[in-house]
Amino acid sequence: MKPREISGEECEQLLANSRFGRLGLSSGGEPYVVPMSYVYADGSILLHSGLRGRKLEMARENPRVCFQVDSVERGRWRSVIAFGEARLSEDAAAKERLFDIFTKKEMAGHGGKSFRREDMERMPMVIWEIEIQEMTGREGVW
Repeated sequence: MKPREISGEECEQLLANSRFGRLGLSSGGEPYVVPMSYVYADGSILLHSGLRGRKLEMARENPRVCFQVDSVERGRWRSVIAFGEARLSEDAAAKERLFDIFTKKEMAGHGGKSFRREDMERMPMVIWEIEIQEMTGREGVW
């Protein structure tokens, strides 16, 4: 079977159901791809990282990024690439938004493990929000 494009709805479903993807950045003519955990909500991909590092330096120089997720099950594969600009924030409101989305989507089935909002607000981290401006998806079989 020849690969086919999948609909925007199918792309969003894959983004909503996956936990890990690959962040693609480019700066000074150099590409960089790094695997990251994320959550997807309201047309945006939310990530978090430490306060320093190569990906932050690159995003500050060139905030245009892409994010890729895929799924392979029983010989069938699906892949989505989303494009947008990374907005970086260290403020409490951004951390709170990530906390709320993360706890609703990810923590419900994790054996009662919980995080306190106050702890997250104090954590030294940068919140990445990538509002999707363009998205493509494909699927096929092996």
